Amino acid sequence: ALGFEAETLDRVSAVVGAWEYRDEHDTPDRRFHDAGLDLNHPRMHKYFELCEAVQDLPRHLGQHSGGMVICQGQLDSVVPLESASMPGRVVVQWDKDDCCDMGIIKVDLLGLGMMAVLEDTIEIIRQDYKEEVDLAQLPADDPVVYSTLQQADTIGMFQIESRAQMSCLPRLRPRHFYDIVVQVAIIRPGPIVGQMVNPFLQRRLGREPVTYAHPSLEPVPPTSPEVKLKNCAARWASSVRKPA
Repeated sequence: ALGFEAETLDRVSAVVGAWEYRDEHDTPDRRFHDAGLDLNHPRMHKYFELCEAVQDLPRHLGQHSGGMVICQGQLDSVVPLESASMPGRVVVQWDKDDCCDMGIIKVDLLGLGMMAVLEDTIEIIRQDYKEEVDLAQLPADDPVVYSTLQQADTIGMFQIESRAQMSCLPRLRPRHFYDIVVQVAIIRPGPIVGQMVNPFLQRRLGREPVTYAHPSLEPVPPTSPEVKLKNCAARWASSVRKPA
């Protein structure tokens, strides 16, 4: 690549491997200089120009495993299609944002193995116990279920079977259905990166005081000042908005 030696390639790759702005002193010149590279060198300057040219391009294109696009009329008359790697399958060439701009409906269909397990379970109960089970009528306050959740015995339970969920369940100790909603909401990239999980658990257990940024926020959250759900954030915004 531009005749660089292997050692130089390693250094330039490290410089542009994660190109993101850090502070006002974070400039390309400084990054290259800190790596011992001279941007005044013709080949190095050409390399930098190439980096700028591809900076905002997608790293790679992928196919959604369960995405389905729906439109009025024949699909290939609205959006360009191409053959997929699987024989007999086609994919659209636009991404989800392009489809949205054109008013095309995109639906994600998730193939969850646990749904098939539930279906088989209902059939086994029907055959072996001669009972009919309606999932919509199952009680939401079964103490045996919550005892199982508190012990993190959740392998096979959708949404709460990951290692992160299982490590958090004994600490949160869900006792009501809303606790399960909270459990699913806090083990997400936002709360984890924002370091909100431990403060929430400590305040839930009464080990840390509950404080609010403004008095108008006090009656809004049901359990703590950590924003866990979109509706909580909307209610916070409604509480502090200025009159029109």
